[in-house]
Amino acid sequence: MNNDYSWDERIDDFMSIFHNDSVPTKKIFLNLSFLSTLVIIFFLENGEENITKQDDIFTEIKVRSKHLISQEIIDTKIDEQIRNFQPIKELLLEYLVTQKDKRSILITNLVKECNLFFENLLKSENIFHLIPFTITFAIVHLTVMRTSLKLNTSSVDEVKEIISRYQSHFKDSFHQFFTWRMDQITTKTTISNDSSSSSLFTFRANGEVRDTISNKLVNYVAKSSNDQIFLKVFDLIKLRMLNETKTEFMKMFLHIFSLVNSFPDIESLHIMSWPLNVRSFWVGPYGIDTFPDGLHNLEDNSKLFYNIFDDDPGIIRKIVVRHYGIIDRIQAYYDDDDPDNENYRAGKSIGTGTGGSECIISDLDNFSKYVVAINITFGYGLLAAIEFTFNNGKSTGILGRVPKKQKIGTLQIGPFGKYNEFRLSGISGGGGKVIRDNEDFGENAAHIAFQFQYVDSL
Repeated sequence: MNNDYSWDERIDDFMSIFHNDSVPTKKIFLNLSFLSTLVIIFFLENGEENITKQDDIFTEIKVRSKHLISQEIIDTKIDEQIRNFQPIKELLLEYLVTQKDKRSILITNLVKECNLFFENLLKSENIFHLIPFTITFAIVHLTVMRTSLKLNTSSVDEVKEIISRYQSHFKDSFHQFFTWRMDQITTKTTISNDSSSSSLFTFRANGEVRDTISNKLVNYVAKSSNDQIFLKVFDLIKLRMLNETKTEFMKMFLHIFSLVNSFPDIESLHIMSWPLNVRSFWVGPYGIDTFPDGLHNLEDNSKLFYNIFDDDPGIIRKIVVRHYGIIDRIQAYYDDDDPDNENYRAGKSIGTGTGGSECIISDLDNFSKYVVAINITFGYGLLAAIEFTFNNGKSTGILGRVPKKQKIGTLQIGPFGKYNEFRLSGISGGGGKVIRDNEDFGENAAHIAFQFQYVDSL
């Protein structure tokens, strides 16, 4: 196995050709079918012309999944499915060297074997543990079905049935997996007493939030003899860590959308609706209390109000930001039904500050101009700066100010996918207050979270 050719690199190479991103740089890909291209990139050594040396994208799942699922699952369940897949791999390699006029029979066998493998996969105990494997197999399976449809060895109804079953499977598995995954993020608290301290407060509360799979760790200290004081912030940290796991999964899963949309001349496939919990995800919440990993002091959170709200996502048509040295206020405006309707639904405002200047980001919609990435910076205990990047590559520039002092952390969120497959569809958060030079600036933005949703028009 060549460890230099990772799961992501193989997928990106295949999807670049799939999207006609550029003329293939390797001669072997010229005039090849998508299935032949997939076989070379997924199962051969770096996609080289020497096809006698075999490699396997499925073995790369073990590396790609190490921060998503437990090593025990990788070493047992994933390994077992890799072994079970080998007969299909042999058929795929045989397809590569079979003359074009004799491939119909082989494709028929491949469809049969892939369908049977999928059936057996669905019967697996705790199948939700196998999501990284199932995503990879689905890419192979759907590419085989696409080829079969072009060769008229499968019907439209057969393809729709397979896609529908994948949709149902991923909907159920995502829910089960992330319920299990939340339990892998643990908390622990203790109380210690420094009897040699001259301070009035000799007791100290210690706490930690640990993702036992990815090994992310946040530690907290507080002057208190009550270890329950961490409950509120620990819930937010667990949610942030869980949503980061969902984001990593979506980076793997987004290619399924492209494959389904690629089936030629079948409009009914393109309008098949994916469940909301599969085609959208939240990132965050981020604040000085939940980000970054490492050591935190509970006293530093005194500026936070913990009034975080859950806004209803939709098609964002406008974003209003008031800013100067910090972000005073952010508010999104939505249009859920008619993109030509200018009576937008006002989302809840994050912060109520009226200082600084106002920036209005307008003319947004669900397919021609939308936000694909956000940069955020925290400072002074609050959200200090934000920058929105659009699908055309342009950005708002930095709104607010990146502080030279009291800078806590900077984070880039998105873009997700090389082809701007996901748009910003929701902004939620909460406020806080900073008083400088005895001046009260009102409630400003302190916590923030973003929802992204698959762009159906792609």
